[in-house]
Amino acid sequence: MKIIRTRQRPFMLVVDIILTVLAWVGLLYLLIRGLIPLLDEHQGPRIEVGMLDALTTLQFYGLVAVINALLLVSWARYRQRRNRNYPPRLPAPVVDDKRLSESFKLSDETFTQMRQPGVITVYNDEEGGIMHVATQFYRIRPEDQQHPPLVVELPPRVIHLHSEEGEK
Repeated sequence: MKIIRTRQRPFMLVVDIILTVLAWVGLLYLLIRGLIPLLDEHQGPRIEVGMLDALTTLQFYGLVAVINALLLVSWARYRQRRNRNYPPRLPAPVVDDKRLSESFKLSDETFTQMRQPGVITVYNDEEGGIMHVATQFYRIRPEDQQHPPLVVELPPRVIHLHSEEGEK
């Protein structure tokens, strides 16, 4: 499964494959170089290895890691500089109503019908144009529709307190 789905030129694909194979070969070399002495029966287990031997192994691993990091960073910088020469991608052009109706060969009535909210069925011809639009329910015209108020106003609450003077 590819994560990045962009097309690559054949040369760049070959370079990526070669770098990947080199990285895997380097990893396998390091693993084999480290595991064979551990499994060697003549020397026994390497538990008593001196601190100096362990430091040289760690230094070698560190050197390989630094070289890998330098290669990856330089490759990324090269790609970044190379892509800087290309113009930035422009956003998709905005299509107005006239161009949209021309591209799908819509009449004014069909275009107005499609702009209304609701469920519609669109029938296309073989060239991708729209032949017919069918609604699946009765549309209510805006002038016939009465909107209920958005907020129901509650009557104000009045609290009546009895005064001491008014009590009998």
